[in-house]
Amino acid sequence: MKTIGLGFVLLLGGCAGLQSPDPASPYYAYAPGWTVQLNRPLTIPPDAATVRLQYGRIVARNSVQEYAPFCVVELNTVRAEAQTLQPGRFEVWRVTRSVSPVAAAVSPFVKTGFVVDDGDPSFLYFKTEFRLRDAAQPNLRGMSCAWNQMAPGNRALMRHLTLDEIHQALGGWMRLIPPGERL
Repeated sequence: MKTIGLGFVLLLGGCAGLQSPDPASPYYAYAPGWTVQLNRPLTIPPDAATVRLQYGRIVARNSVQEYAPFCVVELNTVRAEAQTLQPGRFEVWRVTRSVSPVAAAVSPFVKTGFVVDDGDPSFLYFKTEFRLRDAAQPNLRGMSCAWNQMAPGNRALMRHLTLDEIHQALGGWMRLIPPGERL
């Protein structure tokens, strides 16, 4: 029964018909013309192409609180040295939403009698992906904002992030700017 309910949630999560004109909605329809403003240099660590922002701070990959909103800024290339994304305004050329189930691997060191594997995913990420473009910084790929909705008690409320929740994750680092608005 849980698997049928989860399948229904995944099906609804991918429906384009859920788009809303309300910016407070988790299904807000981003119109063409949005931009992202990076307010200060953002450094991507060596041997990586991503950096995570949560609660307005840079957080290590293994320190993200998965059940709270977070955003991942992504470059096209992994480099041995740190890379710095310079402040500026980036064009949002595509916005997509997805629901990504991820099953955690069961450790071979745990006896099977102690592990409940009911077939449901361990993580269910509701992601909003912003593909970004800046002629001055062609290595910029995009930004994905997400949270894991498999927390106990969340299953009835599963949804994508609102614009306000995305702004809270980004803090003063970045801001999504609607068409026609100037900073």
